[in-house]
Amino acid sequence: MTPRSRGQSTPTHGSLTSGNILDLVLSLDNQSNGQLVSDVTVQSVSFSDHPLVTCHLDIPPTPSVTTTYNYRPLRKVDVAVFSRDILSSRLYDTTVTDADDYAELFDALVRRVLDIHAPLRTARRRCGQHDIPQLSDEARQAKQLRRRLERRYQRTGLESDRRAYVSACSAARDSIMKSRADHIRAKLDEVSGDVGATWRAAQNILHSNRKDVFSDDECAKLVSTFCKFSTIK
Repeated sequence: MTPRSRGQSTPTHGSLTSGNILDLVLSLDNQSNGQLVSDVTVQSVSFSDHPLVTCHLDIPPTPSVTTTYNYRPLRKVDVAVFSRDILSSRLYDTTVTDADDYAELFDALVRRVLDIHAPLRTARRRCGQHDIPQLSDEARQAKQLRRRLERRYQRTGLESDRRAYVSACSAARDSIMKSRADHIRAKLDEVSGDVGATWRAAQNILHSNRKDVFSDDECAKLVSTFCKFSTIK
């Protein structure tokens, strides 16, 4: 586990011919996975005394998570034709008097007309990086409303849309904070009375992104390698 310095021969501070090497590209030496860093180049830029350092990282992209949903293309519906079909349907020419029967008829006929003008479609979309599993349905709907109003304000630029967007931002923030607090409270309530389980739950909540811990020998070797590299440099 040593830092790589191969290919670092061009100065990265001052002149490209007589400057110093200050900016480094370091990686753990792991031969089993091949070469992680390659094609290291140093290019001069006019606005800084530090040239631009670029490289190629042999890291596969994280596969995206997708979800399937159903929708109707309502924006493509011809409102005039849709209204004509509704008015000519049995909804306005029926002898049904029972409320429940009429509700079923209404649902069936409207669905049939919608299937003609806006048939149900299935699509897939990528889940955003900020999709948080512990968010409640209310918080997710608040986020969706905030994004919808943001797009409307960007499209129209109206002051009324700006105020609606600002209000939606505040409501979404409060809803997200409440959802996260409820999630933490529920996690702790599940282990209430068990000291050990409560401690593990608290550790999981406070330290979900736990870093790798190296042994004393590994740390000493890493420090020694950096010292030798700095001395040689």
